[in-house]
Amino acid sequence: MSETPIVIHRPAGAGGRRVTIRTQVAGLARSDNDVIEFLRRAGLPDAGDALDDPRWVQWQGGRPHEYGEAAVDEAAGSLGPPLQVDPTATSESGQVG
Repeated sequence: MSETPIVIHRPAGAGGRRVTIRTQVAGLARSDNDVIEFLRRAGLPDAGDALDDPRWVQWQGGRPHEYGEAAVDEAAGSLGPPLQVDPTATSESGQVG
């Protein structure tokens, strides 16, 4: 468990990051502005500067301040395009695929 009061979790598959404040889920952020709004609602009105302070915020997975699908791709590494399978191909055993 993190000792920092704010955790911005790894990017989600469809983009965005789950944000927890003192172990309570605040919501799914798609930008720094979303995180700042969650923190404002939690009673931290001037939280913008805290996003880069490791005493306050722990960024998990991916790069800090990146929320979209591009951040997910970078966090996972460059895996290239999806594998295309020729349904008409057969293996040496004669099985399709």
